[in-house]
Amino acid sequence: MSELLIQGGTVVTADSMGDADVLTRDGSVVEIGSGLTTDGRVIDAAGHWVMPGGIDTHTHLAHPIGRLGVTTADDFYTGTVAGAFGGVTTILDFGLQGKGESLSFARDRRLAEIHPDAVIDYGFHMIVTDVNDSIIEEMAGLVRAGFPSFKVYMTYGDKKISDEHLILLLEAAAEHGGLIYAHCENDCAVTHLIERHLARGDTAPAFHATSRPPEVEAEATNRAIMLAEVAGAAICIAHVTSSGAAKHVADARERGAWVVAETCPQYLVLDDSVYDPSAGCEVAKFVCSPPMRAPMHRDALWEALARGSIQQVSSDHAPFRFEGQKTAGCDDFTKIPNGLPGIETRLPILFTEGVSKGRISPERFVELTSTGPARIFGMHPRKGTVEPGADADLIVVDPEREVTVGVAMLHSDIDYTPYDGRVLRGFPEWTISRGEVVVSEGELLAERGRGRLVERGRIEPGALP
Repeated sequence: MSELLIQGGTVVTADSMGDADVLTRDGSVVEIGSGLTTDGRVIDAAGHWVMPGGIDTHTHLAHPIGRLGVTTADDFYTGTVAGAFGGVTTILDFGLQGKGESLSFARDRRLAEIHPDAVIDYGFHMIVTDVNDSIIEEMAGLVRAGFPSFKVYMTYGDKKISDEHLILLLEAAAEHGGLIYAHCENDCAVTHLIERHLARGDTAPAFHATSRPPEVEAEATNRAIMLAEVAGAAICIAHVTSSGAAKHVADARERGAWVVAETCPQYLVLDDSVYDPSAGCEVAKFVCSPPMRAPMHRDALWEALARGSIQQVSSDHAPFRFEGQKTAGCDDFTKIPNGLPGIETRLPILFTEGVSKGRISPERFVELTSTGPARIFGMHPRKGTVEPGADADLIVVDPEREVTVGVAMLHSDIDYTPYDGRVLRGFPEWTISRGEVVVSEGELLAERGRGRLVERGRIEPGALP
């Protein structure tokens, strides 16, 4: 029997905040109360907040970009180590279906890649790129096997699926208890704008942003939601960046549609000033899709988080090294691998800019970073909460401790951070995964491969936050 007692802290969940001890045994929370004792390890959490471990449902580890011949810089060891130092105890990554492959084949390949390396618990969404009758039939079995979420791209070259195929996937997901998770940009408009930029000679990294304006995201978001309503299906909108897309989500929820959405820290703290043409190739560090927007869109996202029309904040951690990966597109923005690193800084950024600045409550912070993601993707109440019977996935945070961010103190296999020099609160002093302390006051204690596949169930629309 293995016990761990976190003593004297303030326990914060999505519903409450108050002083209590937390006792864990054999990987689960067993008791919450005062004056608890144990013969096992004790963490003195006086002056600290004890919260559910972060759940990051949007990471791209060891993720290949076929057209560019590159792979994200973090594998499932470095990426999950970085996550653990940032308070993440569970990730959902992606399993990419190649053309002509079955979903089951793609799933098994991804499991083999993750299992030997992950130090925290994991699952993944299946990226569906090749839709046919057999793929539709496979979805029921994947949901039963604990893989109930399916990522689709409405743009992005050979990953793109058509509206015809999207509605078929939505119908199948509705029938079997799955959830479609959609990257929403209008492919026709994006392709047209890219071609127009290139024809004019506007090829520098700064032109990436103007090739993907807010309107292309808003239109595709509305279209995806409408198709989900036609199919009678739930849908999750990935990385909302603009006021228009956020309004479509809010309007749909108000009329009773089964829609949930996420945004990401980069869209909450950065804006389109990072695409200053005078910065030259440095702009490549900030190339991601959708891109950062004008400040008014950033403000709209904070409003959406506060009023509940966006339900989770994920990192969309897609770490490409600046030298040798991002710099390949210095003269042609279409050759820059899209994405930013952020798995380790997600919780601290939202804590600092949200909780510390009074934009959101501590309880809302937990909802957005742990409980909401667990509910959306079929992991609750095993994950995402602090209550007896739940996995003992916990973080212990001194809410006043400040850390200056720099690439040298982060743990991803990258050579830059978009948040260099920022002073952040919310980095955990202890990260606990299934009752095991995996990070202790800056020291990694986890062994490679200790992470486990997360058990996920059917996703019922009525259970969505």
